[in-house]
Amino acid sequence: MMPACFARLRKNVHLLVLCWVLLPAAVQAQAQGADEYAAKAAFIYNIAQFSSVPNMNGVVRLCVLGRDPFGSALATLEGRILGNARLTILYPRSGPEALMQCHILYISASEADDMAALADGARAAGVLTIADTRGAARKGVMLELYVDDRRIAFEFNGAAARGAGVVVSSKVLRLARAIY
Repeated sequence: MMPACFARLRKNVHLLVLCWVLLPAAVQAQAQGADEYAAKAAFIYNIAQFSSVPNMNGVVRLCVLGRDPFGSALATLEGRILGNARLTILYPRSGPEALMQCHILYISASEADDMAALADGARAAGVLTIADTRGAARKGVMLELYVDDRRIAFEFNGAAARGAGVVVSSKVLRLARAIY
């Protein structure tokens, strides 16, 4: 049996590790251009490390649907390890194609008109959805990223995540600006 002081220390170490993993992207984010999307790419990877998505067996497919704002930032994530799986980046041509092959789906601003329908389909398919379009979380996207005071911030739609069977660590959710 572990003494109480060690249990508290262990809990705090987990929180420190989480901060160490998530905060560099948030602290270094700048509000414009490639730097913003490099920080968002790192943030997405870090969120994925603390998430559980159905049907991830050996590979995690992160997809970008629509116009890609990341430039080369996502290429740096290709092949990285997430738990027992390797991350791969895909660029599906359509929403139905994305929902069939993706575990994590970034919905580009160019797809804003179809965002609610994509979010509904992703819930049924068990896909973690992410967007940086204002109001995305209220439309059913699970994670809405944005820049606030030169830092990456996010809102979380818990109902959408539960509906998809997606679990995001409570340690990550403590950093959310809003949870729906």
